[in-house]
Amino acid sequence: MSENGKFALVRQGLIVVLTLPLALFHGFVGWHKAFSSHAELVMHKAWTAHLPEALGRAVGWLELALTLAFIAALLRTRLTRMGVMACAALVVLEAISLLTHQIAKDGAPALQNVVTIVVTAFLGWLYARRAATAT
Repeated sequence: MSENGKFALVRQGLIVVLTLPLALFHGFVGWHKAFSSHAELVMHKAWTAHLPEALGRAVGWLELALTLAFIAALLRTRLTRMGVMACAALVVLEAISLLTHQIAKDGAPALQNVVTIVVTAFLGWLYARRAATAT
């Protein structure tokens, strides 16, 4: 197997290994933001609790849609660019979450956001590399 073939295999393995837990995480928190009561969001320190309710729910639905997008990119190579865009959008949402928590001083741990940003950005890079080699 060539070096490029080995790298492509490792890259695809990493995409699978990272997509599944990130999909579970973003799917869960997106669902929570879209459907939980405001009191529940405050109790669990969801950053969208600081937004008007309708906007917070829209963020939850967006997070669910983005999660489905990068799962679709995992399953269909032709949707790889959509996976890159979904990861980029999720990184932006996580950065907004981190900033909101820090400004609001609501006691939410920053490390969770930082780790999620780094891992999601890395996944986006892996999808971008896959897209670049597919064309």
